[in-house]
Amino acid sequence: MSEGEREEMMQLMRDNFDYQDEPKLGIFWFNEQEDELFGVLKADAKDVAYAGNMPRKTVSSLHKSWWTKQKMRYRAGKEKNKIYEGDYTRIPRGRIFQRKADNVFEVMCGSWMTPHILDLVIEEFDLQKQVVEQVIDEHWELGHGWSEELIG
Repeated sequence: MSEGEREEMMQLMRDNFDYQDEPKLGIFWFNEQEDELFGVLKADAKDVAYAGNMPRKTVSSLHKSWWTKQKMRYRAGKEKNKIYEGDYTRIPRGRIFQRKADNVFEVMCGSWMTPHILDLVIEEFDLQKQVVEQVIDEHWELGHGWSEELIG
């Protein structure tokens, strides 16, 4: 191996060092006061299957279900964060999907998402910026979600 080939290989290894973990799919909330993600539920993308003809995949848990579970843990004294007493749709939240067609990871969120928060999501879910697309959708805006649609 020539010195140039060796240096090229070493550079490739350095470039990929931060991305040794498997990319994840999942859900999260963002705590504005603490400037951090919380309530994260994730799974390795390779372990999540595409369902039928669906064009994207993600973890199966709904935000509402995960929130309810954490609220019960809080009330039982097993979870310390009292934020779970509130309405899950009033806290910034999002979901990571992976598209079947091109393997791009979509960060579904509301317009509250900033580049800083996106960087936190990319780090938490072991994603690479070059294969991430931010998708703003009304469902992820504060105060919107399944709870309002189901209750009427």
